[in-house]
Amino acid sequence: MTENTKNHDLLDMSYIDNLPQPLWDGDFPISDIEVETGLYRIEVCGLSELRGHIGGCCRLKDANGDKVCAGDLYLDPTEWETRGAMT
Repeated sequence: MTENTKNHDLLDMSYIDNLPQPLWDGDFPISDIEVETGLYRIEVCGLSELRGHIGGCCRLKDANGDKVCAGDLYLDPTEWETRGAMT
């Protein structure tokens, strides 16, 4: 990690925390997301599996079953897919 990226969050955890939890990657609940790197793990039959980068998640949904666009999880507004500018 370079000095320029050290201690900078990649993901908007306040936005993520306000989504109905847990978040799901297809049929499996997401157990945790690393805020600086975007890596995430899912729960599969009581075991944790590293899936990779949250930006590559194609079937992300919240606890209500509503689709969540992976780009919306980023702090950088140029990545947002559906939400407008933060107020």
